[in-house]
Amino acid sequence: MSLRPRSGEHVPPLTAQIARASNPVGTTAIWVRDRPGGLWCDEDFADWYPRDGRPSLSPAQLATVCVLQFLLGLSDRQAAEAVRCRIDFKYATAMALDDPGFHHSVLADFRDRLTEDDRADRLLDLALARLKEAGLVRERTMQRTDSTHALAAVRDLTRLELITEAVRAGLEEVAGTFPHLLDGLVDEGWGLRYGRPVRLGKNPTKPKTRILATGDDAVRLLEHLQRHGADSASGPRVQALRQIMVQNYHRDAAGRLRWRTAEEEDGPGLPPSSRAIVSPYDTSARYARHGHIISWKGFAAHLTETCAVDGPNVITDVATTAATTHDSQVLPGIHTRLARRELLPAEHLVDVGYTSLSHLQQAAREHQVSVSGPLKSNPTRQHRQNEGFARDDFYIDYDKQQVTCPQGQVSAGWHGSYPTSSPTAAPLIVARFTKSQCRPCPARTQCTSTADTAGTVGFPPQELRDLQLRVRTEQPTPEWKARYAVRSGVESTVNEFVHGHGMRRCRYRGQGKAHVQHVLTAIAVNIDRLGRLQPTEEAHPPRRPTAFQNYLDQRTIPRPRSWRTLGT
Repeated sequence: MSLRPRSGEHVPPLTAQIARASNPVGTTAIWVRDRPGGLWCDEDFADWYPRDGRPSLSPAQLATVCVLQFLLGLSDRQAAEAVRCRIDFKYATAMALDDPGFHHSVLADFRDRLTEDDRADRLLDLALARLKEAGLVRERTMQRTDSTHALAAVRDLTRLELITEAVRAGLEEVAGTFPHLLDGLVDEGWGLRYGRPVRLGKNPTKPKTRILATGDDAVRLLEHLQRHGADSASGPRVQALRQIMVQNYHRDAAGRLRWRTAEEEDGPGLPPSSRAIVSPYDTSARYARHGHIISWKGFAAHLTETCAVDGPNVITDVATTAATTHDSQVLPGIHTRLARRELLPAEHLVDVGYTSLSHLQQAAREHQVSVSGPLKSNPTRQHRQNEGFARDDFYIDYDKQQVTCPQGQVSAGWHGSYPTSSPTAAPLIVARFTKSQCRPCPARTQCTSTADTAGTVGFPPQELRDLQLRVRTEQPTPEWKARYAVRSGVESTVNEFVHGHGMRRCRYRGQGKAHVQHVLTAIAVNIDRLGRLQPTEEAHPPRRPTAFQNYLDQRTIPRPRSWRTLGT
């Protein structure tokens, strides 16, 4: 399809007249058109479409309908019906009253287009740019961020159900594209095992037999497709089956198929959660656990909003990541997108999951953003048990590259700075003491619990160390606690997204489409919040006179116009 921008973006006069008459107070859809002058126009989407081809529908209209759809919790069919029947929808999309609208499948096609090339984020850029022009959001205010989990639009499967459903999904895909390839492979047993969606539960009968039988069936199917040359042309379900087989089975020394287990010592073990596929229908969903209470399969949504006391709270960024992605890894991307939108905060309030020392320093250096959040406590044994010597008890001389222990011993080795494997940890320097220094020391047990090894002390580089000490000194003060208390308000925003707009469960499969859902929901929340505000330029209507005041006015009897004039 090619884009043919509409010649005019103005609401037809008859549509405006009837919308005003039928909705004198206005609706949220009417506010979208009136207050910011529309969130976007067709020219904003010019690079989304080729120059040649059949003309497409107005992308500005489709984007507006998608946002209103998520604002009101409508399905595609209901949204298309609202475009045909509701006056305020026609007003918001600048349609004539006799415009029949479009088929509901157009909305799904537009969302697919949004998943390409970060277009969902660009749609949020356009909406925030219009709100910024209208004076509803500004740069260098206080902002806050928090995350919540989003369940993938898939069934929760056990590992045996996963491999069984993956075989069934592969058979369904082959039967829909190349059904003749299944001739000579599928028999009555295959029909009984994979003829309907699998539901085995956590305690199926004969689990070991089912595991080996399902694995053999998967191997036969994949080898059969490879022999017939359909392996390279296989679809996403067959590709998912191949990955699931590798992650759940392995060949032993004798070439026999074996089930992977986490406790297996001589086997390859299970893949990490960041790579393990949990459903053949959504290979981007991942399993994650938060503490000992929350565990889910899906994604994580990170919401950023303004929280200035003199303005409305506006969602300025939405990030959708894999469930296994640590919060601290998301912070640099948030600041990069906010810088592109020219909406960087002066102070960014986050929880302990985002406060990586290196990222705090990066935000201050590259974007002049002060990230406020509690730093994780010292993880050493001495600090946890409140006994022995902690890191702060050692004197660090960065110039001489030496560390002096509490007993006066000077370190014999200094290993340069290098990054750690943890995403939340800063680059680390390690100072080493020799065995001859540590063994005869009477306070050795207060430093290390190992008898035969020399003591080591790890600490961040000097610049990060100074930042760490400054932040930890500032956090216990009442001023910092009072300022940081504003961050708790983001919990209500998360609750609004989850319970008010159904963000807990994804509507669509795949991380890209889940991100589109989150972005459209964020724009809808902004519209809902800002649409309730009274325009600043309009004064409050005067109070109607009472019956006695009307009596006085009709007889031209003077009366005070304000209570302030009673004493004069």
